[in-house]
This record gives sequence, C-alpha cells and structure tokens, in this order.
Amino acid sequence: MNARSAVRAAVYISTADSFFVEHSVTDAGSALPDITVYPNKSRQTIEGFGGCFNEKGWEALSVLNREERGAVMHRIFNPVDGLGFSICRVPIGANDYALDRYTLNETPLDYEMKHFSIERDQIRLIPYIKEAMSIQPKLRLWASAWTPPTWMKDNRTFDSGAFLDAPKTYRAYALYLLKFIQAYRQEGIPIETVAVQNEPGTLTNYPSCDWTAVQYLSFIRDYLGPLFQKEGMHDAIMLGTFNQQKLAGHALTVLLDPNARRFVSLAGMQWYSLGFMDQLKVAAPGLTVWQTETDCGNWFWLPNHNPDMPQNDIVYAGFTWEKIRDWLKAGVTVYELWNMVLKPDGKSIDAKRPWPQNSLITVDPATRVVRYTPLFGAIGSFSRFVSPGSRMIETEGVSAEADVVAFIDPVGRVVIVLYNRKEDPVSAKVQVCGSVHVVNMPPQSFATLVVPGK
Repeated sequence: MNARSAVRAAVYISTADSFFVEHSVTDAGSALPDITVYPNKSRQTIEGFGGCFNEKGWEALSVLNREERGAVMHRIFNPVDGLGFSICRVPIGANDYALDRYTLNETPLDYEMKHFSIERDQIRLIPYIKEAMSIQPKLRLWASAWTPPTWMKDNRTFDSGAFLDAPKTYRAYALYLLKFIQAYRQEGIPIETVAVQNEPGTLTNYPSCDWTAVQYLSFIRDYLGPLFQKEGMHDAIMLGTFNQQKLAGHALTVLLDPNARRFVSLAGMQWYSLGFMDQLKVAAPGLTVWQTETDCGNWFWLPNHNPDMPQNDIVYAGFTWEKIRDWLKAGVTVYELWNMVLKPDGKSIDAKRPWPQNSLITVDPATRVVRYTPLFGAIGSFSRFVSPGSRMIETEGVSAEADVVAFIDPVGRVVIVLYNRKEDPVSAKVQVCGSVHVVNMPPQSFATLVVPGK
C-alpha cells in the first residue's frame, strides 16, 4: 500500500536489511499511552529531505546499465514509492568527493570571468542531476563552494588557504557565483540559493578555504548581495555552511548587520553547529534554517576508525536517525544527507588520509552489486512518509522503549516516526486522533506509523 494515500492506520518497519515493510497496527483499547501526539499543536513546516550530488556518486552508478541505474535513482527520488528526496545540494567546483581537484575558472586573474566554464560538470554532475529531475520533477537545488578558484586564495592551491582580502577578488568571486547560477539555469537546472563557502575555518587536505567573519560580512553586504539584487535574485544567498560552534561569530556578524541581513534568505548548518541554533533564533527571529550535511561517521579522530572501509551499519543509521530528530526539534525545515551513492570503500580525495565515509547506497564496481545500507531505512522512515508541506507536531510522554518525532501532512494524515535502539523487540503505545495504537518494533529498527486524519 502507498503510505501517502493510506485510508487506515498502518505501520512500516525498517531494519538493517529490510525496508518499509507494512505491518498491522493493534488497537490498545483503553490502555494508557506511552506517547500522546497532538496534531493541533504544530511547529515548523518541513520543506524536504535530500543529499548531495557528488562526482564519486555518479562514478559509482556508472558501472550499472541504464535500467539498473534508473532503478537505484527511482528508489532515491521517486515521490510515490521511493525516498522522495526533494531538496539536494550541488558542489560549485571540486569537493572531497569529486574525482579530483578543479574549479570553474582556473585562468589566473580572470576578474571578468571570461573563461568561466561548467564544461566539466556536463560530464558527470549535470547528467546525475538531470536523471534525478526526470524522476522527481519538483526537485529543488542549492549549491556551495568548497574552494574558490585558486588564484583567489593566499596559498594559490585547492586545499586549505584563505580567501584574499581584496575588493577586486570579492567582485570576481561574486561574479563567479552568479555565472554558476546562470550557467546551470541554461542547462535547465534552477539553483535556488548558494552558500559562500563550505565550513570556513575547517582547513583540510581536500578543497577548502578560510574566511574571517568580517570577510563574510563584507562579501555578502558589499558585493554578492548587491550583485544578486541587481540581477533580480532576491532570495539566493544562504548564510553558511557552518559546522562548528566557533562559527557562530560568522553567522551573527552578518545577521546583526541590517545591511547584510537583508540579503540573506536562510542559514545552512551542519555537524556541530547545532550548538548555536538558539543564538540564531535570537539574532534573526523567523530565519529559515536548513541542516545541510549529516555527520558522515567513521571519524578518523576516534579509536574505532576504520581506515579502509566505512561501517554502513545499523549503528550509524541509528546515530543519523537521532541527528535528524535533534535538528528537527531545533527547528530546521530541511535535513540533508552527505553522499547518496558511493563505492563500498567510500573514500574521499583527502591528500593525506582518504577518509572512508558512510553513504545511503553502495555499488561494488567489480560485481555491480547494489547495497542499500541501513541508513536507507533511517532517513526513509522520515522522507518516504513526510512529504514537503508537512508540519512537525508536538508529542508528550516518555517512552523507555522508543524515541519519537511526529508530523501532520498536507492532507491531514498523522505520521509518527519511531526508533528502537535496543537489541530486543519493544512495543510502544501511541495515542493519536482518539485511538491508542500499539507499534511492535523488532530490535534496532525504525517504524513509521501513518494514521489517516479525522
């Protein structure tokens, strides 16, 4: 049964190796609930879920024939019986999951962007995006740079370094971002908004760049904002993407300057920046915030790091489910994964430590075996059932057996998403719309209870 057209209550269970299996729901009668859901107490409107289009993803998919690749893409993007991904990220030039390092204009001192080109993107990224758009016609896209052209940096190379503090360089980079939006638009790919820099201050052995808070302010207020406004693009600047608590200064420096704030349409937050969400709300009431990149796991600074292969297991899937819960409860309207598809080793192009990272799906280049990792069920317990336009709603009660997040969708169905982290089966009694439903969950599983509105 298609959960988005359900006419009776049903629960869909995902485990490490099975996804969205429909089970019957037991009526608990007059039993006291563990959790009560309040459809009339709504919070933020959910815009969607997604991931990032990376070259390594298309490379992994390219070993499949057209039909096989289409089946994988269908399961990610189809809004009826797939995950329904609807908001995705596009890199501007190389990131750590490009095949190698590049930008869209490596002609030194080309301040007028005469040599700007997306020719390379037409080989991998654009076909990847267009195939997704053919399956999900309402796909929304935004973009961010991991590094500007190398001649705009003090170290003149792709990795690390700092953006040059010079007016002509700021003007050139603003034009670079404008050209990117225009070039993709000519390909039939609308880019809604761009972020100035991915994770400023995180200097790495893959494409990256440092910006000070004052540089962020000056660039947005004096260069990018006025240029975009002149071109009629009034909501095209994302403040981000920020990954650490220390970057609160970057965000607040921009948001507390009224001449810069007027150009910012939303903020992009990821990893450890959840810690300053409250500061954002105070500085800019009503500001839209997206969670723009989920934590990839297999952390190289922790003892259980595997230098050869990511875990891609139920533990990481559960960790991500909890991250989704935390960010949604903090008020974000979008939650995005990082890599959607990779080879099984999941390695980045880090020059010193190619970092194996978790992904939604893996494709083995030798055997062409497609594996849907447990993360597929974790994110899908939300994205497959919580359609854009749904509103998060309040819940009450504490269940020692299962964690919970709830929503009401645009046609009035109530969607309750639960996670059993235990290694034993559990049951949770959930009261919604006047009934108490018993949700039976296998060990380490995700459940989505869908209740028709009344």
